[in-house]
Amino acid sequence: MTRSFKFGSVKIANETIEAIANKASLEINGVIETNTKSNKEAKNTKISVMDGFVIIDLNLVLNADVNVRKTIKNVQENVKRQVETMTGLKVKRVNVEVDSLKLQ
Repeated sequence: MTRSFKFGSVKIANETIEAIANKASLEINGVIETNTKSNKEAKNTKISVMDGFVIIDLNLVLNADVNVRKTIKNVQENVKRQVETMTGLKVKRVNVEVDSLKLQ
């Protein structure tokens, strides 16, 4: 995503936003892994830009002992906050898919 400023432009690669989102997800208690699909070639965190807003799709593995709904809400809030704070971009949605639950 490119943004223009008075003294030039700034480009932020989708991979950078993806890394921020993955790190922010793992900060939440109960999140064990991100990017968990068995197909190694598929990118499981997806970053899209629509009308100047960022849309983030995450795939997570959670600890089986957590409240799934509350954990996902915490992930969404933390990812949105971290991406907006670190990049200055506006996040429209953070979609979370729970791939599995694991006992630890």
